[in-house]
Amino acid sequence: MKTRVCIADAVSVFRAAVRQVLLREQDFDVVEASNAEELRTAVVRGVDAVLIDEALPPNGALAAVHIAAGSVDHIIVWSLRPQRDRVLEAIRAGATGYLRKEISAAGLVRSLRGASKGESPLSRDLAALMIDALHEAESRSRARDLAAVLSVREREVLDHVARGSRNKQIAAALTISEFTVKRHVQNILSKLDLPSRRAAAAFYSSMTAAVAGGGDGAEA
Repeated sequence: MKTRVCIADAVSVFRAAVRQVLLREQDFDVVEASNAEELRTAVVRGVDAVLIDEALPPNGALAAVHIAAGSVDHIIVWSLRPQRDRVLEAIRAGATGYLRKEISAAGLVRSLRGASKGESPLSRDLAALMIDALHEAESRSRARDLAAVLSVREREVLDHVARGSRNKQIAAALTISEFTVKRHVQNILSKLDLPSRRAAAAFYSSMTAAVAGGGDGAEA
Protein backbone atom coordinates (compact mmCIF):
# COMPACT_ATOMS: atom_id res chain seq x y z
CA MET A 1 0.00 0.00 0.00
CA LYS A 2 1.41 3.38 -0.99
CA THR A 3 2.03 6.27 1.40
CA ARG A 4 0.27 9.41 0.18
CA VAL A 5 2.52 12.41 0.85
CA CYS A 6 1.63 16.11 0.58
CA ILE A 7 4.55 18.44 -0.15
CA ALA A 8 3.55 21.81 1.31
CA ASP A 9 5.95 24.48 0.05
CA ALA A 10 5.55 27.84 -1.68
CA VAL A 11 8.40 27.17 -4.14
CA SER A 12 7.13 25.19 -7.12
CA VAL A 13 10.62 24.16 -8.28
CA PHE A 14 11.36 22.69 -4.87
CA ARG A 15 8.05 20.82 -4.76
CA ALA A 16 8.75 19.39 -8.20
CA ALA A 17 12.20 18.19 -7.14
CA VAL A 18 10.83 16.45 -4.05
CA ARG A 19 7.99 14.95 -6.07
CA GLN A 20 10.52 13.52 -8.53
CA VAL A 21 12.53 11.97 -5.69
CA LEU A 22 9.48 10.30 -4.18
CA LEU A 23 7.89 9.12 -7.40
CA ARG A 24 11.06 7.27 -8.32
CA GLU A 25 10.12 4.92 -5.50
CA GLN A 26 7.26 2.47 -5.74
CA ASP A 27 5.65 3.16 -2.37
CA PHE A 28 4.68 6.84 -2.55
CA ASP A 29 1.88 8.90 -4.05
CA VAL A 30 2.42 12.65 -4.06
CA VAL A 31 0.20 15.73 -3.91
CA GLU A 32 1.33 19.34 -3.60
CA ALA A 33 0.24 22.45 -1.71
CA SER A 34 1.67 25.93 -2.15
CA ASN A 35 -0.05 27.46 0.88
CA ALA A 36 -2.07 26.63 3.98
CA GLU A 37 -5.42 26.60 2.16
CA GLU A 38 -4.20 24.08 -0.40
CA LEU A 39 -2.77 22.03 2.45
CA ARG A 40 -6.17 22.08 4.14
CA THR A 41 -7.76 20.78 0.93
CA ALA A 42 -5.18 17.99 0.66
CA VAL A 43 -5.76 17.00 4.28
CA VAL A 44 -9.51 16.84 3.76
CA ARG A 45 -9.03 14.63 0.71
CA GLY A 46 -6.74 12.38 2.69
CA VAL A 47 -2.97 12.09 3.03
CA ASP A 48 -0.78 9.89 5.19
CA ALA A 49 2.12 12.33 5.62
CA VAL A 50 2.86 16.00 5.06
CA LEU A 51 6.20 17.70 4.48
CA ILE A 52 5.70 21.31 5.61
CA ASP A 53 8.11 24.14 4.86
CA GLU A 54 8.71 26.21 7.98
CA ALA A 55 7.74 29.38 6.09
CA LEU A 56 4.62 28.02 4.38
CA PRO A 57 2.31 30.96 3.51
CA PRO A 58 0.51 32.71 4.94
CA ASN A 59 1.31 32.05 8.60
CA GLY A 60 4.19 29.59 8.72
CA ALA A 61 4.65 26.04 9.91
CA LEU A 62 2.82 26.25 13.24
CA ALA A 63 -0.45 27.22 11.61
CA ALA A 64 0.06 24.49 9.01
CA VAL A 65 0.77 21.88 11.68
CA HIS A 66 -2.50 22.80 13.41
CA ILE A 67 -4.32 22.25 10.11
CA ALA A 68 -2.89 18.76 9.75
CA ALA A 69 -2.93 17.73 13.43
CA GLY A 70 -5.58 15.17 14.22
CA SER A 71 -6.09 14.23 10.58
CA VAL A 72 -2.61 13.25 9.37
CA ASP A 73 -0.52 10.58 11.05
CA HIS A 74 2.89 11.91 10.06
CA ILE A 75 3.56 15.67 10.12
CA ILE A 76 7.13 16.59 9.25
CA VAL A 77 8.36 20.18 9.23
CA TRP A 78 11.62 21.08 7.54
CA SER A 79 13.76 24.13 7.02
CA LEU A 80 17.05 25.30 5.53
CA ARG A 81 18.07 26.94 8.82
CA PRO A 82 16.27 25.26 11.72
CA GLN A 83 16.35 27.11 15.04
CA ARG A 84 15.94 25.27 18.29
CA ASP A 85 12.98 27.26 19.57
CA ARG A 86 11.10 26.77 16.30
CA VAL A 87 11.82 23.05 16.28
CA LEU A 88 10.40 22.80 19.79
CA GLU A 89 7.36 24.88 18.85
CA ALA A 90 6.62 22.65 15.87
CA ILE A 91 6.92 19.45 17.92
CA ARG A 92 4.72 20.86 20.67
CA ALA A 93 2.16 21.94 18.08
CA GLY A 94 1.85 18.36 16.85
CA ALA A 95 4.64 17.76 14.35
CA THR A 96 6.01 14.22 14.51
CA GLY A 97 9.37 15.07 12.97
CA TYR A 98 11.69 17.85 11.84
CA LEU A 99 14.29 17.69 9.09
CA ARG A 100 16.83 19.89 7.37
CA LYS A 101 16.04 20.59 3.74
CA GLU A 102 19.61 19.66 2.86
CA ILE A 103 18.75 16.04 3.60
CA SER A 104 19.75 13.64 0.83
CA ALA A 105 17.16 12.01 -1.40
CA ALA A 106 17.92 8.65 0.20
CA GLY A 107 17.66 10.20 3.66
CA LEU A 108 14.26 11.71 2.88
CA VAL A 109 12.90 8.42 1.57
CA ARG A 110 14.28 6.61 4.59
CA SER A 111 12.72 9.19 6.94
CA LEU A 112 9.29 8.88 5.34
CA ARG A 113 9.42 5.10 5.41
CA GLY A 114 10.50 5.24 9.04
CA ALA A 115 7.61 7.57 9.83
CA SER A 116 5.16 5.08 8.32
CA LYS A 117 6.52 2.55 10.82
CA GLY A 118 5.94 4.85 13.76
CA GLU A 119 9.35 6.52 13.94
CA SER A 120 9.79 10.27 14.49
CA PRO A 121 12.14 11.65 11.83
CA LEU A 122 14.60 14.09 13.34
CA SER A 123 17.95 15.13 11.92
CA ARG A 124 20.78 14.06 14.22
CA ASP A 125 21.98 17.59 14.99
CA LEU A 126 18.40 18.70 15.65
CA ALA A 127 17.97 15.81 18.08
CA ALA A 128 20.97 17.15 20.02
CA LEU A 129 19.43 20.64 20.03
CA MET A 130 16.16 19.20 21.31
CA ILE A 131 17.89 17.38 24.16
CA ASP A 132 19.76 20.54 25.20
CA ALA A 133 16.56 22.58 25.07
CA LEU A 134 14.62 20.04 27.12
CA HIS A 135 17.38 20.00 29.74
CA GLU A 136 17.27 23.79 29.93
CA ALA A 137 13.47 23.78 30.19
CA GLU A 138 13.65 21.19 32.97
CA SER A 139 16.22 23.25 34.87
CA ARG A 140 14.09 26.37 34.57
CA SER A 141 10.98 24.52 35.67
CA ARG A 142 12.87 23.16 38.67
CA ALA A 143 14.05 26.67 39.56
CA ARG A 144 10.50 28.02 39.42
CA ASP A 145 9.18 25.17 41.56
CA LEU A 146 11.83 25.79 44.19
CA ALA A 147 11.28 29.53 44.13
CA ALA A 148 7.60 28.96 44.83
CA VAL A 149 8.43 27.68 48.34
CA LEU A 150 9.93 31.04 49.34
CA SER A 151 7.84 33.71 51.00
CA VAL A 152 7.67 37.22 49.56
CA ARG A 153 10.04 38.47 52.27
CA GLU A 154 12.47 35.61 51.65
CA ARG A 155 12.56 36.52 47.98
CA GLU A 156 13.31 40.12 48.89
CA VAL A 157 16.16 38.99 51.11
CA LEU A 158 17.44 36.64 48.41
CA ASP A 159 17.42 39.50 45.92
CA HIS A 160 19.70 41.49 48.20
CA VAL A 161 21.92 38.47 48.87
CA ALA A 162 22.34 38.03 45.11
CA ARG A 163 23.49 41.66 44.88
CA GLY A 164 26.22 40.93 47.41
CA SER A 165 24.62 42.80 50.31
CA ARG A 166 25.57 41.79 53.86
CA ASN A 167 23.01 41.22 56.61
CA LYS A 168 23.39 44.72 58.07
CA GLN A 169 22.77 46.31 54.65
CA ILE A 170 19.76 44.07 54.01
CA ALA A 171 18.32 44.89 57.43
CA ALA A 172 18.61 48.60 56.73
CA ALA A 173 17.10 48.31 53.26
CA LEU A 174 14.12 46.24 54.43
CA THR A 175 13.73 47.95 57.82
CA ILE A 176 14.09 44.72 59.80
CA SER A 177 16.62 43.49 62.34
CA GLU A 178 19.87 41.74 61.44
CA PHE A 179 18.67 38.76 63.45
CA THR A 180 15.55 38.55 61.27
CA VAL A 181 17.69 38.77 58.14
CA LYS A 182 19.88 35.95 59.43
CA ARG A 183 16.81 33.78 60.07
CA HIS A 184 15.51 34.50 56.58
CA VAL A 185 18.85 33.55 55.03
CA GLN A 186 18.90 30.32 57.03
CA ASN A 187 15.36 29.52 55.92
CA ILE A 188 16.24 30.24 52.27
CA LEU A 189 19.24 27.92 52.35
CA SER A 190 17.20 25.23 54.09
CA LYS A 191 14.20 25.43 51.75
CA LEU A 192 16.36 25.43 48.63
CA ASP A 193 18.79 22.85 50.02
CA LEU A 194 21.73 25.12 49.27
CA PRO A 195 25.05 25.19 51.16
CA SER A 196 25.94 28.89 51.09
CA ARG A 197 24.98 32.47 50.27
CA ARG A 198 27.02 32.19 47.08
CA ALA A 199 25.00 29.16 46.00
CA ALA A 200 21.80 31.07 46.82
CA ALA A 201 22.96 33.96 44.64
CA ALA A 202 23.63 31.56 41.76
CA PHE A 203 20.19 30.03 42.23
CA TYR A 204 18.63 33.49 42.14
CA SER A 205 20.25 34.11 38.74
CA SER A 206 18.76 30.91 37.32
CA MET A 207 15.38 31.68 38.88
CA THR A 208 15.20 35.18 37.38
CA ALA A 209 16.32 33.80 34.01
CA ALA A 210 13.49 31.27 34.17
CA VAL A 211 10.93 33.97 34.87
CA ALA A 212 12.30 36.28 32.18
CA GLY A 213 12.51 33.50 29.60
CA GLY A 214 8.95 32.34 30.12
CA GLY A 215 10.22 28.82 30.82
CA ASP A 216 10.74 27.19 27.43
CA GLY A 217 12.08 29.12 24.49
CA ALA A 218 15.74 29.47 23.64
CA GLU A 219 17.57 30.48 20.53
CA ALA A 220 19.78 28.07 18.70
